Amino acid sequence: MELGYLGPEGSYSYIAAKHYLPKGNIIAMKTFRQIITAVEEGSIEAGILPIENSTEGAVTQVMDGLMNTVVSRIQGEMILQVRLNLLSIGENIKELRYVLSHPQPLEQCREFMVNHFPQVVLRPCGSTSEACKIAREKGKEYGAIANSWAAENNGLKILYRDIQDNVNNQTRFVIIGRKDTIPTGRDKTSIAFSFHDDFPGSLYNVLREFAEERINLTRVESRPAKTELGKYIFYVDFEGHKEAIKAKKVLSNIEKMTNKLKIFGSYPIGRVF
Repeated sequence: MELGYLGPEGSYSYIAAKHYLPKGNIIAMKTFRQIITAVEEGSIEAGILPIENSTEGAVTQVMDGLMNTVVSRIQGEMILQVRLNLLSIGENIKELRYVLSHPQPLEQCREFMVNHFPQVVLRPCGSTSEACKIAREKGKEYGAIANSWAAENNGLKILYRDIQDNVNNQTRFVIIGRKDTIPTGRDKTSIAFSFHDDFPGSLYNVLREFAEERINLTRVESRPAKTELGKYIFYVDFEGHKEAIKAKKVLSNIEKMTNKLKIFGSYPIGRVF
């Protein structure tokens, strides 16, 4: 099996990919779009994508990218406990002038950095691994926010451990492929929908369908539809497989109420690593 992830090696996507597929062939890619396109075209069998973080919320690039898929399905999920560290090639924190990382880790550590090192300029880059590479090449004035694996493999020192603002910081990853999964008895389904026109109770009517069938929702979120101001796409995760009798009934009713219903897929509920 070939699994695409947001590289380079050492990123949190890399660590998630290694947990999910410890003996498979994982392939570093430059962007989320490249991963999704490769799965859509069948050049790789699967891709792993971060979809939400417990501190910063949704990874909007991934959510928007999944909306445009045609044949890809969410086949699985996993949750990665995120531990972020402040790294540098030097040992003196006072020498730091710039700290780099992927935008998500930067935001997850912003309060710590502002409170402890307000003089340091935070700069976003493509990945935590890229940040480590730049910090190593640029010298003692440059640091990176990344995991301990990245520190060890880039020859950087850990100046501060666990600097994430939320001690329970977790990132949820989804695995996409081109095939539907079969029910396991412990599944989750992800969907998105939008309305022709907003009217009082439109979202309530959809959510009521789940309540009446006693189906538990694990996520409800909205994103701008990018067509006009005030138009939104609603994302919902619920417990159960889409082929279950109750879920089929609910999805059929929702389809009649909405302008567009997209079923991303049903998949086994993931565990925390």
